[in-house]
Amino acid sequence: MNIGEKLFNLRQKSGESLQQVADKVGVSKAHVWELEKGRSKNPSFELVRKLAAHYGVSIDVLTGEAAEPNEGDMQIERIHRGLDTLTDRDRQIVEQMIKNMQQTSSTTD
Repeated sequence: MNIGEKLFNLRQKSGESLQQVADKVGVSKAHVWELEKGRSKNPSFELVRKLAAHYGVSIDVLTGEAAEPNEGDMQIERIHRGLDTLTDRDRQIVEQMIKNMQQTSSTTD
Protein backbone atom coordinates (compact mmCIF):
# COMPACT_ATOMS: atom_id res chain seq x y z
CA MET A 1 0.00 0.00 0.00
CA ASN A 2 1.45 3.39 -0.96
CA ILE A 3 1.49 6.59 1.09
CA GLY A 4 -1.55 7.97 -0.74
CA GLU A 5 -3.65 4.94 0.16
CA LYS A 6 -2.46 5.16 3.76
CA LEU A 7 -3.42 8.84 3.94
CA PHE A 8 -6.84 8.13 2.46
CA ASN A 9 -7.47 5.27 4.92
CA LEU A 10 -6.38 7.38 7.88
CA ARG A 11 -8.59 10.27 6.80
CA GLN A 12 -11.56 7.95 6.41
CA LYS A 13 -10.95 6.43 9.85
CA SER A 14 -10.72 9.90 11.39
CA GLY A 15 -13.95 11.02 9.71
CA GLU A 16 -12.37 14.20 8.41
CA SER A 17 -12.88 15.97 5.12
CA LEU A 18 -10.06 16.86 2.75
CA GLN A 19 -10.49 20.50 3.78
CA GLN A 20 -10.24 19.72 7.49
CA VAL A 21 -6.98 17.84 7.01
CA ALA A 22 -5.61 20.54 4.71
CA ASP A 23 -6.43 23.26 7.23
CA LYS A 24 -4.76 21.33 10.06
CA VAL A 25 -1.50 20.70 8.21
CA GLY A 26 -1.34 23.99 6.31
CA VAL A 27 -1.70 22.91 2.69
CA SER A 28 -4.46 23.17 0.12
CA LYS A 29 -7.34 20.74 -0.13
CA ALA A 30 -6.19 19.97 -3.67
CA HIS A 31 -2.73 19.04 -2.43
CA VAL A 32 -4.13 16.56 0.11
CA TRP A 33 -6.32 15.07 -2.63
CA GLU A 34 -3.31 14.80 -4.98
CA LEU A 35 -1.33 13.01 -2.27
CA GLU A 36 -4.16 10.56 -1.61
CA LYS A 37 -4.60 9.84 -5.32
CA GLY A 38 -0.86 9.34 -5.85
CA ARG A 39 -0.58 12.31 -8.20
CA SER A 40 1.88 14.06 -5.90
CA LYS A 41 4.43 11.34 -5.33
CA ASN A 42 7.20 13.18 -3.52
CA PRO A 43 5.82 15.09 -0.51
CA SER A 44 8.31 16.99 1.61
CA PHE A 45 9.53 15.36 4.79
CA GLU A 46 8.01 18.26 6.72
CA LEU A 47 4.56 17.61 5.23
CA VAL A 48 4.82 13.87 5.92
CA ARG A 49 5.80 14.69 9.52
CA LYS A 50 2.81 17.05 9.87
CA LEU A 51 0.41 14.48 8.43
CA ALA A 52 1.73 11.75 10.71
CA ALA A 53 1.40 14.04 13.74
CA HIS A 54 -2.09 15.09 12.67
CA TYR A 55 -3.29 11.50 12.47
CA GLY A 56 -1.39 10.53 15.60
CA VAL A 57 0.72 7.91 13.87
CA SER A 58 4.42 7.46 13.31
CA ILE A 59 6.04 8.22 9.98
CA ASP A 60 6.63 4.47 9.79
CA VAL A 61 2.87 3.96 9.43
CA LEU A 62 2.79 6.29 6.42
CA THR A 63 5.76 4.61 4.79
CA GLY A 64 4.38 1.14 5.39
CA GLU A 65 7.01 0.10 7.93
CA ALA A 66 4.38 -0.18 10.70
CA ALA A 67 0.73 -1.22 10.77
CA GLU A 68 -2.13 1.29 10.59
CA PRO A 69 -3.97 1.83 13.87
CA ASN A 70 -7.66 0.98 14.10
CA GLU A 71 -10.35 3.65 14.56
CA GLY A 72 -10.47 3.23 18.33
CA ASP A 73 -6.73 3.69 18.70
CA MET A 74 -6.88 6.79 16.50
CA GLN A 75 -9.69 8.24 18.62
CA ILE A 76 -7.70 7.69 21.81
CA GLU A 77 -4.68 9.37 20.24
CA ARG A 78 -6.77 12.39 19.15
CA ILE A 79 -8.11 12.77 22.68
CA HIS A 80 -4.63 12.40 24.12
CA ARG A 81 -3.18 14.99 21.72
CA GLY A 82 -5.78 17.52 22.83
CA LEU A 83 -4.93 17.22 26.49
CA ASP A 84 -1.63 19.06 26.26
CA THR A 85 -3.40 22.30 25.35
CA LEU A 86 -5.57 22.23 28.48
CA THR A 87 -4.79 23.90 31.78
CA ASP A 88 -3.72 21.73 34.71
CA ARG A 89 -7.16 22.26 36.26
CA ASP A 90 -8.96 21.19 33.08
CA ARG A 91 -6.78 18.07 32.77
CA GLN A 92 -7.69 17.18 36.36
CA ILE A 93 -11.38 17.55 35.48
CA VAL A 94 -10.98 15.30 32.44
CA GLU A 95 -9.09 12.74 34.52
CA GLN A 96 -11.87 12.74 37.13
CA MET A 97 -14.52 12.38 34.41
CA ILE A 98 -12.70 9.33 33.03
CA LYS A 99 -12.47 7.77 36.50
CA ASN A 100 -16.19 8.37 37.06
CA MET A 101 -17.06 6.87 33.70
CA GLN A 102 -14.89 3.81 34.38
CA GLN A 103 -16.59 3.29 37.75
CA THR A 104 -20.03 3.67 36.19
CA SER A 105 -19.10 1.26 33.41
CA SER A 106 -17.78 -1.37 35.82
CA THR A 107 -20.94 -1.26 37.97
CA THR A 108 -23.27 -1.67 34.98
CA ASP A 109 -21.41 -4.65 33.47
